[in-house]
Amino acid sequence: MNIIDSPDRDERERDQACNECRRRKARCDKTLPECGPCKKNRRHCLYERHSKTPLTRKHLTQVEEQLRRVQVQAARAERRAQLAEARLQQLETVNVNNLRMPNESDAATDPTAHDEPPIEVPLEGPPSGPADFSWDEQTQDNGPPEMDADAAPTKTSQAEDERVVDGMASLTVDENEAGYLGVASGAAMLRLLLPDAQNAYRKAPNLASSVSQATLYSEHCLYTPLWDSLDLEPVDLDAAIHAYFGLYHNSYPLVEEHTFRAQYAQVIPRPSGRSWHALAFMIAAVGHFTAATGPTDTDRKLFLAAKSNMSIDSLEMGNLTLVQTLTLMSNYLQKRNKPNSGYNYLGLALHMAMGLGLHKEFHDWNISPLNMEIRRRVWWTMFVFNVGAAVTFGRPLAWPNKNVEVHLPLNVSDRTLTNLSRTLPGEADQVTTYSSVIMQSKFHMLTNDIYTRVISMPFPSATELVRLDDTLIMKWESSVPAWYRRDASIPARFSTGHAIMWWRVSNFRIIMYRPYVMFRVLQARSQDGSSVVPDAVHEAYHRCLREAEGSIVTISDFWASSPPTRMSAWYALYFLFQASLIPCVCLRNEPTSPMSASWRFQISQTLRTMQLMSPVNPSAQECYDVIQRLCGPFLRPQAAAQDQNFVATPNEPILGDPTEESPQTQINDVYAMMWPDANHVEADVLMQEGIWTDFFPGMAEAVERGTSGPSDGNEVQFPWS
Repeated sequence: MNIIDSPDRDERERDQACNECRRRKARCDKTLPECGPCKKNRRHCLYERHSKTPLTRKHLTQVEEQLRRVQVQAARAERRAQLAEARLQQLETVNVNNLRMPNESDAATDPTAHDEPPIEVPLEGPPSGPADFSWDEQTQDNGPPEMDADAAPTKTSQAEDERVVDGMASLTVDENEAGYLGVASGAAMLRLLLPDAQNAYRKAPNLASSVSQATLYSEHCLYTPLWDSLDLEPVDLDAAIHAYFGLYHNSYPLVEEHTFRAQYAQVIPRPSGRSWHALAFMIAAVGHFTAATGPTDTDRKLFLAAKSNMSIDSLEMGNLTLVQTLTLMSNYLQKRNKPNSGYNYLGLALHMAMGLGLHKEFHDWNISPLNMEIRRRVWWTMFVFNVGAAVTFGRPLAWPNKNVEVHLPLNVSDRTLTNLSRTLPGEADQVTTYSSVIMQSKFHMLTNDIYTRVISMPFPSATELVRLDDTLIMKWESSVPAWYRRDASIPARFSTGHAIMWWRVSNFRIIMYRPYVMFRVLQARSQDGSSVVPDAVHEAYHRCLREAEGSIVTISDFWASSPPTRMSAWYALYFLFQASLIPCVCLRNEPTSPMSASWRFQISQTLRTMQLMSPVNPSAQECYDVIQRLCGPFLRPQAAAQDQNFVATPNEPILGDPTEESPQTQINDVYAMMWPDANHVEADVLMQEGIWTDFFPGMAEAVERGTSGPSDGNEVQFPWS
């Protein structure tokens, strides 16, 4: 009789089962060193007879497979050692030859002595195969916790030993699991010595990605544990996603449309587990918010659904889907009046993007042209958001200004670059989905140095600002193709992004020059006509007024001629309000100026446009009330006092005396209006308390006294004097 079929088999199996399974009278698979049931239920597994093994075909097959793997690994290790020794010998030979420095006679006789090409050492490179730099450092749980407290340390230490956490970035050879590790990391040298090595320290499999699709998706096309509590059944997700790609995507192409739509329709697999569901809900939330034509709360529900698919553990993973999700969350929260929360999300997205190597491109990367373009679009869209947030809140730039080696996206039609493309197409000579992010990126790259100067002290002189404007901003304007200039005829679906771009340019100039408007205002209040003001200061003053007036006119015309949406209303109101503060400040302090009629018309036009915006964007009414409070008496005092919704015209009675508010009070009020949601300490340095008086010493004091100079009788000292 074959021993495998022996009648004593059951008895031997019971004897060879682990103690825990024997005690529970459970079936044990006798796997060493830990049986399957104990591993699954996290119990302490112990065998009394380790010397005996089950005489079954299954066990023999396992032993044979283990032996085969050991032999393969031993052969690979020997091969790697031989390659490493050969590479070291090669490098030693090359370095010895190159370390001999040529003397003067060598240089005289050998004209190419100084032209030797540098040694190209592959200290960094792209990930192998079609993979990217994604990583997953989550601690995996193998089922519900069912072990005793005494057994916990053993289980934890075993898990850590299996995964080998390489916080030193020195042992990792396989880029496909470790994220981007650059030339300064220890892994760079290891990759040089072991060029064909595979990472010997594999992580545990990502159990989250192997969750059953049926379990994850339930009966809904997108998963969230809050589906019923948020009452998402009536929400038209298809329409919200379509709205996102029809409007928002044309200005900020963060997600590749056709790939996402195929994943949403489940034509191709959905990547990244629940992270993808978070992205899908965020696309729906942003789409619903930006395309809405009135106040709505549905987008908030969709945002909560997206958040339910993420947790603090999500930060222990890194993939492109998460970067896109965090970036959209950031921009959405800013538009929903949570600027600091959005600022934090954007910082997380930036760090994860650099961990994925989105800031780098490699010469010999085996990656499709479409996937390369997707990485570029994500990186530069984040760049636009990051710089835009910094300018909005007056905060220092957090974007890396060096060591970024990634090309701008191509200005191409989606039809010319698909997943089947093997080469990059030529760029289109017309507006595309990617024109907006390209133009904004170029603008910020040229003007970031100006912004850094503007938020620093001492504040740049008018001469310097005019020079920077004429050289850098004008350089960008001259580089803009004819089909994207201010007066270009733009297709309707791209008109919002095009308008926002040029509103942004005017707003940037207003930020540059508005301190000199305040100087002029305070000079007029002091009735000091003795100071000789250089031409550069006059130029700065008039440029600021010109940009403010141009913004008010173009934004009002755009709103009157374009279909109203929450997206256009949000950007239009922001830039309109910022621009309107310039004529407001001027009119309040110089109501009899020859330019006062123009200022009144600009303010009246602003108020009318804000009234038209208020049904779409409720914040427009708040801005309207602020402008009326500031300038109503200077438009028509009687009507303004009786009806706060009255909008005066330039021909009606006006208040002829300047405001009685002190310059410092006006400055503080302007600060509060420009950044109502920003922290006082972190707001624009130009509006912080005390900065203005440092900027123009003696002027505020002179204005308070109604004299032309400081209290000691000395002449007022302007920054340009």
